[in-house]
Amino acid sequence: MNYQQIYDKLVSRLDKRVGYVEKHHILPRCLGGTDEISNLIELHPEEHYLAHLLLCKIYPGNQKLLYATMNMTTGSMTNNGKRNNKAYGWLRRQYAESMSGDNNPARRIPNLQKEAAKKRTGQKRSEETKARMSIAQKGKTFSKDTKYKMASAARNRPPISEETRQKLKQRIPNKGMLGQTMSAETKAKMSVSRQGKTMSEETKAKMRIAAKIREENKRKLKAQFH
Repeated sequence: MNYQQIYDKLVSRLDKRVGYVEKHHILPRCLGGTDEISNLIELHPEEHYLAHLLLCKIYPGNQKLLYATMNMTTGSMTNNGKRNNKAYGWLRRQYAESMSGDNNPARRIPNLQKEAAKKRTGQKRSEETKARMSIAQKGKTFSKDTKYKMASAARNRPPISEETRQKLKQRIPNKGMLGQTMSAETKAKMSVSRQGKTMSEETKAKMRIAAKIREENKRKLKAQFH
């Protein structure tokens, strides 16, 4: 099918559209098109959507065209207000393919994530934002599969190097007792303050289980990296 011919016929119609219309760039800006009147045409929303679908067919793999058309698809009023699922599925697959492998921005720009992290450093969220984030997380439960993956990732995570530990110490604003040593007098006071305190059997059992888990994790890490 000659998509270019269909597109040219669509954008070359000279009759004036009646009713609600949308402006469309005949040559998209991502391909070098301008905002000049000669490059603009008024189309009905259905025609506008079709024009973008045709452009995706003419220029396969163009990320900007695919992204723009996906946005039109999710909010389009075609098919009595329902999303055109076939068109959306095709667009999603094409966009995913265009972003895979070496086309992924994170691969093309090695320091992309680091630069983004730098921009976020020092940013403070308002109490309102914190409250919304808290509400959004409440009630969320992870599936067994997700929990297993998270546990596997934690087990396979390499030990923190001494250099990284020092960097973390430098970054912590309120270090408290970090890196400090307690005097013999302080230790004696802490010992006296704990004397006479008894823990319930339930608490003791929990502490034993936690200690066993820590030892087991240490053993697995040693076996993995030695």
